[in-house]
Amino acid sequence: MIRVTLTTICGTDLHIVRGEYPVAPGLVIGHEPVGVIEELGEGVTGYQIGERVLVGAITPCGQCRACLSGHASQCGHGAAYEALGGWRFGNTINGAQAEYLRVPYAQANLAKIPDELTDEQVVLLADIASTGFGGAEAAKIRIGDSVVVFAQGPIGLCATAGAKLMGASLIIGVDGDEHRLAMSKRMGADVTLDYREVDVVAEVKRLTGGGADVAIEALGTQQTFESSLRSLRPAGTLSSLGVYSGKLQIPYEAFAAGIGDYRIVTTLCPGGKERLRRLMEVVRHGRVDLTPLLTHRFKLDNISDAYKLFGERSDGVLKVAIQP
Repeated sequence: MIRVTLTTICGTDLHIVRGEYPVAPGLVIGHEPVGVIEELGEGVTGYQIGERVLVGAITPCGQCRACLSGHASQCGHGAAYEALGGWRFGNTINGAQAEYLRVPYAQANLAKIPDELTDEQVVLLADIASTGFGGAEAAKIRIGDSVVVFAQGPIGLCATAGAKLMGASLIIGVDGDEHRLAMSKRMGADVTLDYREVDVVAEVKRLTGGGADVAIEALGTQQTFESSLRSLRPAGTLSSLGVYSGKLQIPYEAFAAGIGDYRIVTTLCPGGKERLRRLMEVVRHGRVDLTPLLTHRFKLDNISDAYKLFGERSDGVLKVAIQP
C-alpha cells in the first residue's frame, strides 16, 4: 500500500470519464502513481515502509507466460482481460487518483526512487514516457534514421524525445497546436510541421529524400495512421502508439498492395520495476527532462477543475500534476 504523493491525468482517463471506455461504476481511476510505502504485504522483501517508489501504469506479475517470454506489458494474456495486457489501475482495480493505492504484484512493480530525483522528475515515467520511448524502441530506430512523429500531445512528445535518445538524425514533429509544436522542438524535434498549413506527407518526403525511415503515430485516428504510412520510404516502419476505435482501414496503394516491405508495430506501455529503474537512470544522468510537460498543478480536491482544463486542452495544457 502506498500513500500517493503525486499523480496525473491521462488521455485514457478522459475516455473513461466520457463513457468511451467502460469500467466498473465507482472505480477509482488513474494509473501514474508516485508515493511512499505505507504498508507491505506478506512475502514482499527488499523494501521498507517510508521508502519513495514509482509504480508503472502496467503492473506485470513477473511469473506468467507473457512475462517469462519477455512481454511483460501483455501480462495475463489468456485471462478474461487478455486484450488489455497488464493494465489494471483504473481499469480492473482501483487506481491512483486517490490518497492511497494498493499495488498488485508489488515485488515486481515497486521501483525505488533515487534520493536526488523529485516526484515531478519521475511521475511521467509511469506511463507516457515509457509508452513514447517504447514506440521509438519498437520501431528499432537506428543512428542516422529520419523519423516523423504524428501528433505532439504528451505521448507524441515523449516519442519525439525517445527518437532522439535512440539516435535519429532528423526528427519531424507534426501537430496543429502552436504550443505543442514549440514543445516538440524543446523535446528534440529538428523540424516541426503544422498540418493546417502544409501538405505534411509531401513535405516529409521532400525533407527526407523520398520518405522517412520511421513514422510514429501517436493519436489513434484513421487520418494520422494513413498519413504515417504514406510518409514512409519503401521498407520503412510504422510504429503505432494510438488507441483506435471504430474501423481502421489501410488503403492498398499506401500499403504498396502488401509488397512494399513495410513493417507495422504496436506498443503497450512497458511496465515493471526494471523498466522504471532504467528510465529513472536516463533522467538521473540528464539524458532527458520531462518536467516541462507538467504545465499545471491541482490538489486532488480540485481534480474536477483539472479534468475540465485537460479535456478542453485550454491554457496550453499538456499534463496536469495532481497532489493529494
